[in-house]
Amino acid sequence: MLNDLKIKRLKPTEKVFRVADHSGLCLEIRPSGGKFWRFRYRYLTKANMLTIGQYPEISLAEARLKTLEFRKQLANGVDPSKYQQKELLKTIQANSGIFSLVAAEFMETKNGQQSEEWFKRRNSHFQKDVFPVIGNKPIHEVDSIDIKNVLDNTMLRIRKSGKGTGETRGIFVRQIIGEVMSYAIITKRISIDPTYALRGYIKMPEVIHARPLSEIEKRELFPKLAVYGGSISTSNAIKAATYSWLRSIEIRRGKKEFINFEDKTWTIPAVSRADILAGKRNMKKNRMHIVPLSNQLLEIIKEQFQLYPSSEYIFPGEDGGMIGKTTLNTALQNLDIEFTMHALRATASTIANENGFNQDWVELQLAHVSSNKTRASYNHAQWLNDRRNMLQWWADTVDNWGK
Repeated sequence: MLNDLKIKRLKPTEKVFRVADHSGLCLEIRPSGGKFWRFRYRYLTKANMLTIGQYPEISLAEARLKTLEFRKQLANGVDPSKYQQKELLKTIQANSGIFSLVAAEFMETKNGQQSEEWFKRRNSHFQKDVFPVIGNKPIHEVDSIDIKNVLDNTMLRIRKSGKGTGETRGIFVRQIIGEVMSYAIITKRISIDPTYALRGYIKMPEVIHARPLSEIEKRELFPKLAVYGGSISTSNAIKAATYSWLRSIEIRRGKKEFINFEDKTWTIPAVSRADILAGKRNMKKNRMHIVPLSNQLLEIIKEQFQLYPSSEYIFPGEDGGMIGKTTLNTALQNLDIEFTMHALRATASTIANENGFNQDWVELQLAHVSSNKTRASYNHAQWLNDRRNMLQWWADTVDNWGK
């Protein structure tokens, strides 16, 4: 029988040799100097040898206990080698099958197919909302109750942040969990999607559509912007949105190269599919859009060029890059203004229509295209002079709000 002193005295030779302990346990000494515990046994008349581990990481006592375990398996008609393989497979499946790893595998399959924004948004919600609850759980054990907890926690987080009631985020989180579950079904990890039972669980609140500004709100808008304590770029961006009828995202993504001072136009170009995948879409619909510049808007843009000469954006953020997604609406909130940026477009549309402007001019200036019009029939330069006159009338009207 072996003991620690005998083991330490065993020296390597040019060939592998083994020294027996008892009950089939032996120590294998390799030319490299490594010492490995091995268990020799017969199963169904066939000789087999199983590696237990390396000495001294596995002590003599531990190796003997493992040998005893193997002999009990043999007594019960179980092949220790096959049993070890099954246990190893279970461990591998458990580790490779936890939700977070399956999600990462699913995301990997989308490389080159989806935009940077697609990846960024999903990764953000996985890290904030999903993984803390079910990330380390084997995906086949994730049930509808687990997912309900994720959704409830997500909505609670949003409500505590003061950024809404959370239903939209909750629905999106259920969607991205469902995407991973669908992938798990395809890869034969699960057979049922547990998100299915939660369809309709989250009820959206009644949609409150953007309303036109009240008379008081119209009078107070520019005077409040005049005393805004934030950056000039932010206040100018809100003014530009008021004059131009552009969406917030179009203002934020507006680049200096879009401006033609000679023609007095702001031309927002369509982008390639590669740019769309990279999250660089300029318009809600990927179409070229021309904004005739009123005198007021032209002066604001000239000021921005002078104030921020090194930025590629017309209205940059503090770091010179694109202005933040929530910056403009947050600025309105900080000024105790109880409407969002979208209300500016609703106001322009309502007042222009009430004053008899051609509805087609209004819709085109808002970059609205009715569903019965094809892309080919969309003429971005249509009624340009008419729209220029309309926007100049509009800018003069806005300037009179505070008078």
